[in-house]
Amino acid sequence: MTKFKLEKTNEIAEVKISASGEQWKLLIDKSKKKLIDNLELKGFRKGKVPLNIANKNISMEEVRNNASSLLLDINYEKAIDLLAKENIATRPQFSILKISDNEVEIALKSILMPEVKLGNMDSINVEYKKKKINEKELKEEVDKINKYLIENKEISNKDAVIKKGNIVNINYLGKVNGKPFDGGEGKDFDLEIGSKSFVDNFEDQLIGMKKGEEKIVNVKFPDEYPAKNLKGKKATFDVKINAIKEKITLSGKALQEKLETLGFDSKEEIILRIKDSFEDRIKNEANDIFFRKYMEEIMKLKDTVIKVPEEIVKQQVDEEWKRIEMQVQQQGMKVEDYLKMLGMPKKEFKQKNLKEASRKRVKEGLVYSKLISDFKIKVTKEELENEYMKLAILNKTTVEDIKKEVSNNSLEQNIIFEKLINKLKK
Repeated sequence: MTKFKLEKTNEIAEVKISASGEQWKLLIDKSKKKLIDNLELKGFRKGKVPLNIANKNISMEEVRNNASSLLLDINYEKAIDLLAKENIATRPQFSILKISDNEVEIALKSILMPEVKLGNMDSINVEYKKKKINEKELKEEVDKINKYLIENKEISNKDAVIKKGNIVNINYLGKVNGKPFDGGEGKDFDLEIGSKSFVDNFEDQLIGMKKGEEKIVNVKFPDEYPAKNLKGKKATFDVKINAIKEKITLSGKALQEKLETLGFDSKEEIILRIKDSFEDRIKNEANDIFFRKYMEEIMKLKDTVIKVPEEIVKQQVDEEWKRIEMQVQQQGMKVEDYLKMLGMPKKEFKQKNLKEASRKRVKEGLVYSKLISDFKIKVTKEELENEYMKLAILNKTTVEDIKKEVSNNSLEQNIIFEKLINKLKK
């Protein structure tokens, strides 16, 4: 029979789960079978390794550890229910307290919510500032989408000459002192005249040319040009015009088909959707700035008392250190070399660079939880469903599909934060 025991100290709540005898033996056997079924050895198919060979390639330590995980899986919900009755402040941490072939004891441990007392917030006066939409930025975003609603159509008139705004398809060969240089050749290259994507006044010298014509274009590379061998050098380009194209704005069926591939019903919807995204971004920025300033003011209140458990700070520091380790490794560097470069051991780095920032985050998290509790902020099922519906309409999909992408918890936290901001603004 599985036994549960809840133990509490001033800072910790811990649920201990223990099993022994026949029950523990059954879990060990199940764990062993699972490991054997998933064992892969050279010369054998997965799950087809002979038992005598499999037993030699699986350690009892691995079997027992997996069995303890099975015990947790079976009893996790009940253990969490016991912890949830306490006022916990952190996610439960799993540990194995003792383990053998005859018995096991595991634990789920959380840190209890410490004392948090907020001073009188009536004196706090933080202005909520929300920016206006930047029309220039809005136009730039709309223009980016509109570029996909244009096609480049070749001009059939043989007498047509290149004008600014045309797209020209060219072959080119660049030379310095009469000799071709690396990266200076291109074939069937589309170039927009006036885009200034080519060096110097290259594009301007093509204006007035016709399809099929060839020309030597003279340019000078700038002194700050990235390629050292071309900095400040004069060069020539042998250019041949393969085609001249003009931009044609799509219309009718072609426009509608293109809009559908981009996820829009009309050109008007493009502006509305981009405006909505701008509004969301501006609101989120305003909320974040307002909340940070409000938190700073709460911390300054003389009657504000926040007892920060050192264990939570340690967890935060460890999590931040893991993130740094991952970043360093992704950049192709060893963590040991990174610390040598900084000239300090890991313990000192954590103390100097991570501890105070982590303590501040923990304080803010505790105050945030206290505010939500004091204001009795909750999210109803109806509110949650309404938000899912809004997202489904915005993304032109079903509520079921949105629920696969956005978890209940993340959406609920967004609603809670929005409600809290509204309370503080009042």
